[in-house]
Amino acid sequence: MRRASAAWIVACAALTAVPCAPAAPNLALGRPATGSPVCKPGEEPGKAVDGRLSSKTEHKFCTLQRPGRLQVDLQSRRPVREFVLKHAAAGGEPAAMNTRAYALSLSDDGERWREVVQVRDNRQGVRTHVIAPTWARYVRLDVHQPAQDPADPATRIYELEVR
Repeated sequence: MRRASAAWIVACAALTAVPCAPAAPNLALGRPATGSPVCKPGEEPGKAVDGRLSSKTEHKFCTLQRPGRLQVDLQSRRPVREFVLKHAAAGGEPAAMNTRAYALSLSDDGERWREVVQVRDNRQGVRTHVIAPTWARYVRLDVHQPAQDPADPATRIYELEVR
């Protein structure tokens, strides 16, 4: 883990009332990702782990399949303690397109899964989920209701960060 510079800590402390610490590295960044069939070319699963939010069409994973699925291979067992999920509004789309119901699961082998997060009524564009530290190689997102309107079939995930 990188150490924060003293100047950064002083600058951060001057701006906030809480202690500052650098964010843990995103373990999913640039890792292999697979998922449900895409809405259209250019919206592949790898877009959800590329670290970019710059475009409504170029940097998101989109699928029309229900339930939708996104899986990331961290390439080795790593301690996982947090997920940051960036939904449609994080990428500049209407909040009505934010994922409504989903679950996050972990696995050591890609076969046996442990559900660690379940959300039934999300409305936020960015959602952070902190869990007890758990070792895992694979992370899976299962989307049960892809948007606020049950008639909207598209899952839109701009980033799945794993820390």
